[in-house]
Amino acid sequence: MVNFGKKLMADQVEEWKGYYINYKLMKKLLKQYVQQTQIGGKDCEQVLKEFSRILDDQIERIVLFLLQQQGHLSRRIEELGAQRAAIMQQVDTSRVFQLREDYRDVGRDLVKLLRFVDMNATGLRKILKKFDKRFGYKFTDYYVTTRSNHPYSQLQQVFKQVGIVAVAGALSRNLAYLEHEHRGSFLSIYDNPSVVLQDPIIDQVNHAVQKLTHATSFMQYLGQHALIVQDDTPSGSEDNVDDESYHFMSLMLNLVNTFLYMT
Repeated sequence: MVNFGKKLMADQVEEWKGYYINYKLMKKLLKQYVQQTQIGGKDCEQVLKEFSRILDDQIERIVLFLLQQQGHLSRRIEELGAQRAAIMQQVDTSRVFQLREDYRDVGRDLVKLLRFVDMNATGLRKILKKFDKRFGYKFTDYYVTTRSNHPYSQLQQVFKQVGIVAVAGALSRNLAYLEHEHRGSFLSIYDNPSVVLQDPIIDQVNHAVQKLTHATSFMQYLGQHALIVQDDTPSGSEDNVDDESYHFMSLMLNLVNTFLYMT
């Protein structure tokens, strides 16, 4: 099996290399933190706070770049939409063909962006897994829940992919319109969702979306539903913990471990 760090380096888009999760650095920091806690240089609370802050910085850089690229793709689709409206007023097969290729170019870049998010989501999951393993602490539960449930959550951009899926929908809709209008039909993908546009680029986009959804769905579920013991829990209240809550937490931790250690 190929080491993920090597795969990440090999599969990176060269011009985007500064925006991927720094997996090598995060692994190095984990090793340093283990050594520091062993010699008493840092306690676990310090490590938790420092590592969370560094991970926050990594995710922020990824998300801001993702939003920037989504904007670029959206503008390109908007410009092509204006061209499509003009072309449909006249019969020009060559221009229709070129416009279709321009849409497919956008689709190729969209696939690259979807893979970018997928690689970073996988890297994040693996780093969280390594932290849990090294420190014997359920950092994944703490980090994903606190970050995904915050009203200004950046992690949700990785989990939900609302913007990037909207771009995929716009691309698919416009390519379908171009195909149907050229044939004299006004059929919409929304009017008849069972009619699937047969296009290799759309197939690649759909596959990338499905892969990304699989990579992030369980962590999104954890962020929405995991229970966390709050800092202000009264002293001595552990003996009064409701059995149902206790068993639910145990179930959640078991499910998380199963998911994280699948890869």
